[in-house]
Amino acid sequence: MRRPGKRLFATYKRRGEWVELLFMTVASGLGFNVAKPWGDSARYDVIVENEGRFLRMQVKSTENWMGSCYLCELHKCGGRLYTAEEIDYFAIYVLPEDVWYIFPARTLAGMGSVALSPHHKGHKYERYMENWWLLTRHHVRRGARTVVPPEDGRPSSIDRLSGRIVERLRGMDR
Repeated sequence: MRRPGKRLFATYKRRGEWVELLFMTVASGLGFNVAKPWGDSARYDVIVENEGRFLRMQVKSTENWMGSCYLCELHKCGGRLYTAEEIDYFAIYVLPEDVWYIFPARTLAGMGSVALSPHHKGHKYERYMENWWLLTRHHVRRGARTVVPPEDGRPSSIDRLSGRIVERLRGMDR
C-alpha cells in the first residue's frame, strides 16, 4: 500500500503548508467559507464557517508508513498536545492514499499520535474517513448522537481533486 519513491516535500513544514492549502481548497469547493489566522500563534491552522458556525481546524498530514498503518503525529514541535478547548476538529490527510479524515477534537484528545489504516475495510477510524458532513452538523447538545447520512449523501474530496494535484506534483519530479 505504501507509495513507492521519495517523499514529495523536502521538509515537514513545507508539506504542512501545502496540506493546509489543499484542505482550504477542498473545504471551499464543498461550500465552506475558509479563513487563515494571521501568524503562527493560534493553536488552529484554519477556520471553516458554515451557516454562521465557525470551527477551528488543526490540519495534519502523514506519509509515515509503519508496515500496517500510517502514523500521524498529533502534537506540535514542543510535544504539547492539542485540547478540545483549543481546537474543534482535526483534519488529517494521508498523502499516499489520498484520503482525508475529519475527527472531532475530543475523539483524539490526549493522544500523541493516531494510526490510520484507510486500506483496511472496517478499521477503527473508518467512520471518520472523508466525513466532511461532520462540519455541517449543528451541535445542539453534548453527547447527542448525530445521524450519519447515506454514502451518496456525503460529500467526497471534490471528485478526488487532491489525488489529481498529488499526481501532477509527482509528474513534476520526472
